[in-house]
Amino acid sequence: MRELSVYYCPKCGRYGYYQLLRNAVCSTCNIPMNLLDIRYPDFLHLNREERDRLLLQKMLTNTPSLSSYLLSSLRSRATVEAAALQEPRLQELETENHQLNHTVQWMHQTIWTLLQKNKTLELELEAARQPAATNENSDLDL
Repeated sequence: MRELSVYYCPKCGRYGYYQLLRNAVCSTCNIPMNLLDIRYPDFLHLNREERDRLLLQKMLTNTPSLSSYLLSSLRSRATVEAAALQEPRLQELETENHQLNHTVQWMHQTIWTLLQKNKTLELELEAARQPAATNENSDLDL
């Protein structure tokens, strides 16, 4: 009598024990199953996590499109989770940016006001010097 062999479905990951290859058809996907390169007794000694890891590894190495699909879905899920985590920080940065813009506008207005006052004072000083200079010139003429 032939020993049982372990087969798995490359599409859904189901596994089963069969003696003959022709009987190894996935009941879910209705496609031929692939032989797993581990002996039946050794497979039975694996715990559920080890079996899942072995099957997933086989599925990924034999189906490159599946690995790219899984990676892209993991990336998109990670992107959504990262965006959700960044949402409060983004709001905080926008608030800080608004406050800084307000401060810059205030500083600009203050500098502009001070420059105008300085120009006014310079004109007043110049005007005050001119009559004094004219009075000195008139004293010299006498």
